Amino acid sequence: MFSDIAQRVRHAVYRSYVEGGIPQTEMLSRQLHIPAPAVRTALQELHAAHAIVLDARTHEPWMGHPFSSVPTAFSVEGGGRSWFANCAWDAFGIPNLVGVDAVISTACQDCEGQIVYRVENRKLVDAHGVVHFAVAAAKWWDDIGFT
Repeated sequence: MFSDIAQRVRHAVYRSYVEGGIPQTEMLSRQLHIPAPAVRTALQELHAAHAIVLDARTHEPWMGHPFSSVPTAFSVEGGGRSWFANCAWDAFGIPNLVGVDAVISTACQDCEGQIVYRVENRKLVDAHGVVHFAVAAAKWWDDIGFT
């Protein structure tokens, strides 16, 4: 189980993502009225438990599955907000997690053609194509940034 501060930080990280923002230590510190060093410790605790992923250089949140803090090939737009997902699997999860109808966009890794999916009423509509996972799920955390 997480410490009380880590629980609060985790909720704030996800709230930031859901609202279309990018969580950062200083912002979380101000928002939660918790000193920045304590927020950094909580982020490390969450990272060690695979609850979030920190950027190795900045130690700021990089991923809070299914959300990405950095642009990726998987964009999701809905409810007047937009997000980047870490992979196709995560992109399909965002509309359901946030509870909005959405458009998911990416490009084919083979031909570079645009691929668009729609989610309405928590259901995938106009489903087509194939999602390919190059790494088995059991190996994702071996290199989550690559996966």
